[in-house]
Amino acid sequence: MRKRKRRLWHETPWDGQPGFFAAWRRFFYQFEGTSQLGDPNEPPYVPPANPRCPVCSELMRDHRIERGGPGKPTHLRCPQQDAPLAPAEA
Repeated sequence: MRKRKRRLWHETPWDGQPGFFAAWRRFFYQFEGTSQLGDPNEPPYVPPANPRCPVCSELMRDHRIERGGPGKPTHLRCPQQDAPLAPAEA
């Protein structure tokens, strides 16, 4: 019976697959490792009941969101920006 070779690397998802790119991925997997997904025991994110605007700290329900189409930006309009400006006194 033939002895098994000693493995210098740990197992990868690309073990046993032929080809240059599988060898490339096997090589770099030794340094990169698996993806870092975070703590599996962390509770899921619960969004706040009344979210506030990061710009003006007002409630988000008072804001107007103008969605842009393809290739156009989306704008967030704060309530203070929508209010008409008072005329300046001379």
